[in-house]
Amino acid sequence: MASSFIISSFLASFFLSILFTSTTVKGDLVSEICAKTPNATLCETLIRSDPRSKTADLETLGTITFNMTSKLIDSTSTLVTSLRDNATNATLKGVYSKCIDQYAFVELNRENAEGFFEAKKCGQVVHFMSRSIGDLLTCDGSFFEHSVVEDEKLQQASFSLEQYCSAIIVMAIRL
Repeated sequence: MASSFIISSFLASFFLSILFTSTTVKGDLVSEICAKTPNATLCETLIRSDPRSKTADLETLGTITFNMTSKLIDSTSTLVTSLRDNATNATLKGVYSKCIDQYAFVELNRENAEGFFEAKKCGQVVHFMSRSIGDLLTCDGSFFEHSVVEDEKLQQASFSLEQYCSAIIVMAIRL
């Protein structure tokens, strides 16, 4: 129950920050997009890791970001599966199993959002990427709920995925 409140609070805060953040940011498109995400510095680092992002227009930047998100979901899903398979603690094994399911939902939501992005259906992109963020937070919250420690690499990958999802939401709003 507490994790639902935390997820709802995070999403509400995120959307309000997007709506009320000034759009007077000067600079390139990546900087403008990332300035409206929860962690602008990490967002910029992640998206700029693809050199095409420097000169991309909004649609191309969206495609680049969706592709990078998909790759990170795949590698993180592999990590979670490995962590589950190597876990000796039954509670931890169960939490990792739950996370495997959550990451499958994250990928499904990403796929749906990508199709709606291409069709320029902003509301649907926001909906599906918000669900992805919720699924990521559900996985992360499971560790707290079960009083077990989350793997540091998984924690960082999840946080990076939240930044990608947030950036895609901002891009969708600008379509």
